Amino acid sequence: MDELAPGLVTGFYLVGSVALGDFHPSGAGRGRLSTASDIDFVVVTDRRVESGSREMAALAEAHARTVACFPRPHFDGAVLTWTDLATGPDHCPDVPCAQESRFAPAGRSGINPVTFCELAWHGIPVRGPHPTDVDLWADQNALRAFTVDNLRTYWRPWWQQMRQQRPLAVVVGLTAWFPVWAVLGVSRLHHVIATGTMTSKTGAGRYAQKAFDPRWQRIIAESLSLRTGGAEGRRGYRNPLARRRDTLAFLDTTIETALALPAESPE
Repeated sequence: MDELAPGLVTGFYLVGSVALGDFHPSGAGRGRLSTASDIDFVVVTDRRVESGSREMAALAEAHARTVACFPRPHFDGAVLTWTDLATGPDHCPDVPCAQESRFAPAGRSGINPVTFCELAWHGIPVRGPHPTDVDLWADQNALRAFTVDNLRTYWRPWWQQMRQQRPLAVVVGLTAWFPVWAVLGVSRLHHVIATGTMTSKTGAGRYAQKAFDPRWQRIIAESLSLRTGGAEGRRGYRNPLARRRDTLAFLDTTIETALALPAESPE
């Protein structure tokens, strides 16, 4: 970007698994069903990048060059202004963004309380001031409300879809990606609602080991081992059908448990 549009990018931050200390560049599975981490970023500009402008073309070109050189992991994020970061996601318009390394001139990928709170609380500055020295929106109550809504509108329907005995649902359920995404993903949301703070997938697994009933320890340990390449947890399933069954049961119970949690009072 400095070559294509000098001076445009005045801030650049890493968020997601990199910022949370849980980046895994390789993992089990392929494509969308890989357990490998993405690289998540927030680009900051002083002014809005207009559709059809030379600056927008420069953003697209810079992203294309990056992906051509480094096709994996995915390089995903959004281009925001300093004003956007101060006012929050609800007041942010569609912006240039990338999801699964696909660039769009206007979209809402990452425009949510999770990204904004990760940046404010954990963001790693590559360019620009430290997040603690900037006026950044970070609303714990909004993060909790977004998390509760995500459980209701994404995870519960997803669980209902994946529990069916249709061929695609069964095939996906037998992959290593399935317990990592489901068990550790929902444990992260439980952690947010219970504590008001954020954690990584691996951190969520550690939290689940302490917070959840002993009956779930086997599937939690399996998910942690798959996430970390064996560095944590323990593989405990020889039968992937049994692993799928326990993943679905854990998902069902943990969604309901998380939705029943009282709100953590902000400090």
